[in-house]
Amino acid sequence: MTPHAASPAASVGVVPLRFFDGDTVRGLQGEAWHRGLRSPSVWEQFPPAKQSALRSDDQMRALLREDAGPEWAFVPYLPSITGPLPGTACVTVREVRDLRLVPASGAVLYAARLGRTQSFLGNDQGVFTGGPPVRLRLADLRATLEGVLARRPSAKVTYHRLAGRAYARYAIGSTLHTHVLLLTR
Repeated sequence: MTPHAASPAASVGVVPLRFFDGDTVRGLQGEAWHRGLRSPSVWEQFPPAKQSALRSDDQMRALLREDAGPEWAFVPYLPSITGPLPGTACVTVREVRDLRLVPASGAVLYAARLGRTQSFLGNDQGVFTGGPPVRLRLADLRATLEGVLARRPSAKVTYHRLAGRAYARYAIGSTLHTHVLLLTR
């Protein structure tokens, strides 16, 4: 139940290759399904509805498909700044080029920011920036990660194969930027 989530309109039509505990699916009517809320790998509605049942990843994927309608939106898990980024660190361009991204055919970029004021007020994740997430080809995903490594020597880049996403985190001035690059089919 993180308040640091993208608006549903900002991520309509995104169906991830894989889900990860902490992911959320939001409805335009205010409904929210959270993965791993009380049980790992299980989707639960919060706040609980009277007739709400647990859902599987396949059920949530069907809910998110574009032919199901535009009323559901995916919001990826945004890691806290107090711990390391999930996945295996990529510290060289060669490691980024060697990433095994199959069976993905593309990716979606979510960008989040955490400023000094937000941090002072207790936010330890940041907030997703406005606007729709950016759709990328796999070559664009690699170029994005390579560019972060080249331009930001202190940046952290990781690839979390199990979750089907890559992360990049760097600071510009007093603002911390986190990119979640979600693999899609």
